[in-house]
Amino acid sequence: MTASPPARPPERPERPGSDGRISLRVAVIATLGVLSGAVAGLLTWLAHDNAANAVLVGLGTVAAAYVFFQRIIR
Repeated sequence: MTASPPARPPERPERPGSDGRISLRVAVIATLGVLSGAVAGLLTWLAHDNAANAVLVGLGTVAAAYVFFQRIIR
């Protein structure tokens, strides 16, 4: 009984001009989302002195800000 060689995964077709980097739009939106989350988390921590609550508020703000900036930046 001979074992057959493992099958090769299919190759992903490359889009013209695609070199693996993210676009400027995505970078700006992600940066604004992270900055918004950091500010909201910092302000929450300063107001309540509770790190767990500040992290949760910051992460929620990152998600909401990402969606917000994605819709307004075209």
